[in-house]
Amino acid sequence: MLHKCVKIIIFLSTTLVFTGLAYSFYSGKLALPEAAPPVGWQTSVKQGNSVLLQFYKNEAAIVLDHCNTQKALYMGTMIVYTDTAFMDGSEPLVYHGNEELNSLVLLYKIGSLFGEQEVYVSYDGGFTYTIFYVASTTMQILGGIYRLPVSGNTVALVQDEQYNFYFRNTENWATSQLSESFPLRDPLYMLEVILVAGLRGHLIVWSPQMLLYSPHDGTVLVPVSEFGHEDSAVPPPDVIVKRVTTAGNGAIAVVTSDGGLYYGRLGLKAVVVKFPTNILEKFGLYPDRVMYFDEYTDLVFLEPMFDQHENRVNFRHSHVHVQQQLTQTSAPVISCPVERFSGDFDGKLFYIDKGDSLKLSLDYVPTPNCPFFPVVTLTNADALHTEELIVMDGTTPDGYKTFIMKIGVKLSTAAEADIEEKGLVTISVDLMEREVSCNNVNPQKVHVMMACPPGKHIRVMRNSTACTRGTFTPEQLNNFTYTIPKEVYDPDLLFRPNKAERDLTVKYSYFHHICPLLVYYDMPWRPTFELWDGDTFVEVVKADFVMYEAHGMHNYKYLQTAKTAKCVSQPQDWISMLQKTPYSAWSKQNYRSCKDYNGPPLTNPDAEYQVLSQNSRNKIVFSNYNGMYLFTAVVVDPHYSFCTLTTTFSVYVYGAFPKRILPYGVLCAIFFAILTALLLIGYLRQQNILTKVLRT
Repeated sequence: MLHKCVKIIIFLSTTLVFTGLAYSFYSGKLALPEAAPPVGWQTSVKQGNSVLLQFYKNEAAIVLDHCNTQKALYMGTMIVYTDTAFMDGSEPLVYHGNEELNSLVLLYKIGSLFGEQEVYVSYDGGFTYTIFYVASTTMQILGGIYRLPVSGNTVALVQDEQYNFYFRNTENWATSQLSESFPLRDPLYMLEVILVAGLRGHLIVWSPQMLLYSPHDGTVLVPVSEFGHEDSAVPPPDVIVKRVTTAGNGAIAVVTSDGGLYYGRLGLKAVVVKFPTNILEKFGLYPDRVMYFDEYTDLVFLEPMFDQHENRVNFRHSHVHVQQQLTQTSAPVISCPVERFSGDFDGKLFYIDKGDSLKLSLDYVPTPNCPFFPVVTLTNADALHTEELIVMDGTTPDGYKTFIMKIGVKLSTAAEADIEEKGLVTISVDLMEREVSCNNVNPQKVHVMMACPPGKHIRVMRNSTACTRGTFTPEQLNNFTYTIPKEVYDPDLLFRPNKAERDLTVKYSYFHHICPLLVYYDMPWRPTFELWDGDTFVEVVKADFVMYEAHGMHNYKYLQTAKTAKCVSQPQDWISMLQKTPYSAWSKQNYRSCKDYNGPPLTNPDAEYQVLSQNSRNKIVFSNYNGMYLFTAVVVDPHYSFCTLTTTFSVYVYGAFPKRILPYGVLCAIFFAILTALLLIGYLRQQNILTKVLRT
């Protein structure tokens, strides 16, 4: 099975199917076909009830799985999958007509005005479609729709009336020009966008007469120039670009129509060096031949060879050794003046939550008189803030000074204040003015996801439980069933008294809730929660939270009122917040602190204050009731975490006096009658003793 980070573009009869949107690195386009397919489109070949898959372009392409360098797709007149880096032969892929395609499908028409078409989206592999809303104007032409990996925006590549192109946000069209305008030099349908693997947010935009580079998710576009001729853009006059390929470490290779082969490293500058080899004279560049970088960052030209007898496709590999070519370039390429440049973070992915920080470290060993120094860049500088410190760490045996660059990363003030997750940012550390001779000195990059870390959760602190105090044993709780009287719960979970028609029998789940906390009924109580990241304790949660009983029990109150909690606006409560279920009713998305002066006026200062926190005096007060409660707690402070932090736990309340069976007046009468009888008995006994004394 293909890894999810690969995108496949295939042509089935008259439909283009696109799968694996999330992390795709090859930019193909989807289109609704006209009555007659455009020039260059393939027709599918049927084999019985099956369809032989073919790429829709007349030039082959390759899709690498950058999560596993051994896996890839060759796409041409046949589509071939390999998990051995094309070292072994493979059968062409065939669609049998009965697979379920479980990914996103977009359908739209390239080169048409927005006002004359609709974009369709399918989330079930193309079986059903809905209209994908794209705000638009009628005078702009669609070139493609892309999901930018850093900003998370779904953007459209458009052409305006002046024959310029740029990216626009599909959700906020009026103020959504995300990139600068750039003049088109070829028809819009010939424009290709490559999302560079390993350097999320770095883009290559090219067409036959244009080659542009963006290190900032498309917001800035700069022409790629030739080393030694920085004033000259690639391709040169009267020459067109034929092929472009990139690697995860930032390497880029470009083949032009005159046989030129250019090589460079994407970083702070967009510069490529021209190799001496004429690639057309050496290998030729046929429609079925593709180019890619291998694991050593050498270029490989791949040519399929179909064996009709075995129905298999074998591949011929032709190599271009990059380091060897660099030593033979006509422009003098000086030797790399850096001995070592490596970070402990290269290629890794980190999550950063509110209040969190990252500490990264990079080793840097320059040669004497080296003019280069490390520079940190971010694909979204509005979301993250970095601080750098370079310190000398020692010397090498050759006498070179060694340095350590320490990088601190944290959320920006704006990102800390935002409730929603901010997505992905790529932080790159590269050498200022690094030349192409530093072929083995790769930019060090780290991907930072500003979102909830997958393992972050809260747990209730268990200082005293019903098991540790001997009230229950785990064996008893495994088969424990208890009854909630109808007077103390609401079956609709709206906490309304006297709404239940019958008592509720509940089977306790020891597997989910372990031993319940033990709480004395007459003591105001508040649980304490711990924040954990996986199995690592982080801190005690001091953020605001709310609680509700999972079965609708309402026989408890809160210690504080709006007045005693010193609220300046009317506080929220469960009755006003409830919609469908308590879990969705009150959350960090809709929470408003009563300490906010911009809230509604404080009209009922005696209202219960139902928000709890370790920093407040508010607690829960139980009624005269012995029994089990099952509470769910939700952290509602929007500034505490990107995570939705919630947990469910059990509490056993004990120590309450039994309920009175008879009315109070009857009980008093019985009490006084018993007291009178006891006094009478005592008096008679005293009289009997006195009589005996007198007789003697």
